[in-house]
Amino acid sequence: MIRIENVIKRYGAVTAVDDLSFDVARGETFALIGPNGAGKTTTLKLLLGLARPDGGKIALGDRRLPPHAAEARRGLGYVPQRVEFPAGRTAIEVLRFFADLRGLAPEVGIRALARVGMADLRDRRASELSGGYAQRLSLAQALLADPELLVLDEPTASLDPEATWEFRTLIEGLHREGKTILLCSHLLSEVERVADRVLILTHGRRAALESLADLRARQAGHTRLEIETHADATDAREVLSRRGIGCDALADRRLSVDGGNGNGVAALEALRAAGIQVRAFELTRPTLEEIFLSVVRRGRGDE
Repeated sequence: MIRIENVIKRYGAVTAVDDLSFDVARGETFALIGPNGAGKTTTLKLLLGLARPDGGKIALGDRRLPPHAAEARRGLGYVPQRVEFPAGRTAIEVLRFFADLRGLAPEVGIRALARVGMADLRDRRASELSGGYAQRLSLAQALLADPELLVLDEPTASLDPEATWEFRTLIEGLHREGKTILLCSHLLSEVERVADRVLILTHGRRAALESLADLRARQAGHTRLEIETHADATDAREVLSRRGIGCDALADRRLSVDGGNGNGVAALEALRAAGIQVRAFELTRPTLEEIFLSVVRRGRGDE
């Protein structure tokens, strides 16, 4: 559905996108994430045909059309981070206005409102809608022509937790319908519920491209079991060492072992069998955000 090959975009002496390549498959929810200044906005502008690359190629759809082609734009819906609608118009009037601009029948607005759960708010002025409903109306506008591809730019950045949950639920439903979705965000927590794969950008370059399943597997692989013993942990470390279970000293009475692949249970059983009393233990693992940050820091060359 989307193919980007060795794309470069410069603004004067600044290279905003640097030799970027990736593909998005039909029906996939693909997340583009990274810190501020990573090149996300520029990449979106290139995909939307609002900017032209200085190098490389971008192709959309089965016909591999360039983003600035009119036919490519007809098959694409866009939801920006912040939305503004014509003043004084109701929700249905807003959608009919945009439908008329695109040469669509007026009734498509009613169907779009129903798809985003706003059928009963059709006569509410757009300016009176809450932030969550205003963003839903923006999504309805993007769905007017029932496009195959949806591009969402930080769609929940200004929403409260409940509105964020409701909007993500709508995205999940569109994913089940088979829509191809490109979601741009700066936080992994924004996308981990809905995305199939995640592209991490740093300095306009691809730092990592991974599935959510792989990120979660990496998270599980970094699981640690922290153990506190009643007495000094020296004897405990010796017991675990004899059993081939590696551990790290955290303090006089605390140690840490690899908690994956049953090692944590084996460590506790070994200590029990040796008569070493365990005062407390806790299983810890990095959050997906911490894993994301480690990738970003490696991409920047941080120590």
